[in-house]
Amino acid sequence: MRRIAPRRLLASTAVVAVATAGGLVVLAPSAQAAPVDYTTHCVNKFSPNLPNGQVQMDLQVTPEKPTYAVGEEVTVKWHWTVFPKAPPTIPVIGKVPANSTYLDGTVKLSGAQTGSFKTIGPQDNPEALPGQDLKVSDGTGKFTLTTPGDVNLTPDVYSTFTTALGQKVPTDCSPVTPVSVSRTIKVEGTSQEPATLVAPAEANAGASIALTGAHWPAGSPSVELCDAAGAACDAAKIAPGNTLAVAAGALTGNVSTIATVPAGDYKIKVKVGAAEALAPIKINATARQVSFDPASGPLGTTVKITGKNFAPNITVIARGQTATGYVLDEVMAYADSGADGTVVIPDFIVSDASIAAIYVTEGTDESTAVAAPFRITVPGSGLDQTVTGSVVAGGLTISQSAGAIKLSDITINGQAQNMTGALNTVTVKDFRSGNTGWTLTGSVTDFTNGTGGKIGADKFTWTPKVAAGPGSPSVAVPGSTGPIGTGATLASAPAAATTGGTFAADADLSLAVPAYQSIGTYSATLTLSIS
Repeated sequence: MRRIAPRRLLASTAVVAVATAGGLVVLAPSAQAAPVDYTTHCVNKFSPNLPNGQVQMDLQVTPEKPTYAVGEEVTVKWHWTVFPKAPPTIPVIGKVPANSTYLDGTVKLSGAQTGSFKTIGPQDNPEALPGQDLKVSDGTGKFTLTTPGDVNLTPDVYSTFTTALGQKVPTDCSPVTPVSVSRTIKVEGTSQEPATLVAPAEANAGASIALTGAHWPAGSPSVELCDAAGAACDAAKIAPGNTLAVAAGALTGNVSTIATVPAGDYKIKVKVGAAEALAPIKINATARQVSFDPASGPLGTTVKITGKNFAPNITVIARGQTATGYVLDEVMAYADSGADGTVVIPDFIVSDASIAAIYVTEGTDESTAVAAPFRITVPGSGLDQTVTGSVVAGGLTISQSAGAIKLSDITINGQAQNMTGALNTVTVKDFRSGNTGWTLTGSVTDFTNGTGGKIGADKFTWTPKVAAGPGSPSVAVPGSTGPIGTGATLASAPAAATTGGTFAADADLSLAVPAYQSIGTYSATLTLSIS
């Protein structure tokens, strides 16, 4: 039997293809401030052969003035002066619906300052018939000036996003030929340090990820998830609700990916205006899950299907499946997933006696399939026995490989020196099976030699390290390099949806010894605790 995509999905793809046949490439010569003409080639996953299009636009800067200062934030409007055209033929509905499409345009910086930033427009276009102007609204974006000199603004790639019949699909447009500069800004002042970004080594898909950074300009951070090379960046792979903020040049906060990001190596990209930085991260995948209520019943049973970790805002389809794996396209129900990737299909009817499982996919994409068994019962033909078992939480403990640390000896030579060594490995075992994090801290006493000699605790520093054991769901991060004193963090793992695991923490140690310190064997007590 042939697998046929639902009519609802086919209609949706036709509408999406409508909304974006228009081009964008600049051929006009650059100027201090001038509109530019473009030709672009546009594609989306449903219509890869859209015709090239001609448009004209102007990058408008606010505030408008002769010169600007380093550190100043400017607003840029992507202003259409000639709109792209709707396609000459529009299948199914015959028009581009009103308020269905918005602009996501990239402006490239060159000259004294390089980089790029986004301009986003509202979704308030008028209806467009085949061949008419597709009047996508202007987009706006902001960036911060970081370098003195002439900064050139050039429109680059852009996308239009069209929503129809429950789906939002991008159409990506790229210049056919090099684009001319639309606007040049003269900047005065002193250059700023490049922005930096630090992320944990790995995180689970959908879990909170703590980010930090330095040398960021004022503004609202945006986040994208890119491939391991830092390309193919996609803001849609970042869940809504990040808490990133910039204060006095420091970037702090948390983000999370959507739960359906495949496992692999990625880079997180943060942008504030024209400043941007990337940090590598490994994402551990979270599998799609479904459950049935009931999970068994006679022929004709209505089953409520509940799922999670699906792509947000997409049609999820449930179909019957036989014991041999054959999918029954005619036994079908569907519903749209929410923004959080959850879905409820309330009315799947077990209408075929050959059904042995229910097969669930995102649209008709078989690569997203997840199935679970459904048992058809004959009234009065079987007996049920309830099987139960308890999973009991363990505890949070620490242990160490040894209790003594020997630092390197020094010989007085008239100069300050360092005794060095290594912390004995501390093993953290978190078997509580919950969502609580932990913090491993240390404190140290003053060093004394028994005859009056003393080296203060503030002279004893460490460089922490931590590694997670296989399968550990928590993401542990090392503490900061510096003095241990009366309290410093060796390692920690933040609270998350699922926590636990085994971790090995250690550190490189150093004791700063003054040039003419009293001789003798010095000792101190380093105390480690976890909470």
